[in-house]
Amino acid sequence: MPHLFAICDIVGGLPNVPAVPGLGWAHHGTLGQYGAYLFVGSAAQLTALNALPNVIGLIAMTNAPDDEKRWLELDGALPTALRTRINNWLTARGRPNIPTGQTYRQVVRAIFRHFADMDPLESVFVK
Repeated sequence: MPHLFAICDIVGGLPNVPAVPGLGWAHHGTLGQYGAYLFVGSAAQLTALNALPNVIGLIAMTNAPDDEKRWLELDGALPTALRTRINNWLTARGRPNIPTGQTYRQVVRAIFRHFADMDPLESVFVK
């Protein structure tokens, strides 16, 4: 099942996203009214989620049957448009920006450390 690392606003302690059967999430931390999440759902659900104006999708990943190949998408370079969107969000909150040339892996780690003193890629989700 596909996964999506994302930032979204929180309402009532939950991510402010539509209730969709089969869509799940793990909350990794809170920064003001925003949360860092790992969402899980179908590719269509995650695409629709990422299209919401209150969601900043960092990276969508697929599961490979082999742990050695799981989430290889994290090694790709972050596109300029996404880096700009993330940096605008970070700047509005007085946080350091993401420099050019960063991989998705580096960006997810940096963003999630703003939310909690943990590295989501060193957790049970990614080896």
